[in-house]
Amino acid sequence: MVVNYVELCVKRFLDNTLKTDPNYSHICKCEQCIDDILAKSLNNIKPFYITSKTGEVYAEYNSLEIQNNTEVIKEVISAIEYVSKNKRHD
Repeated sequence: MVVNYVELCVKRFLDNTLKTDPNYSHICKCEQCIDDILAKSLNNIKPFYITSKTGEVYAEYNSLEIQNNTEVIKEVISAIEYVSKNKRHD
């Protein structure tokens, strides 16, 4: 199975942020808004595909995780703010 590892990181960070950060307690958490936030974030981050959590490719990505986490954080926060101001529903 091929997986975009960045997508897993984005989903994990978004879920954690919406559950624990009081600054985002007012954000709509409906399926459409969450999907819009994920899509907007992922469209701005280079994907990183893996076939398993073992092996050289995973280790290489893992070694760059701090740099990649910074990009994930930046894009997710930007997407949360954008989608919350431009909801596709009432």
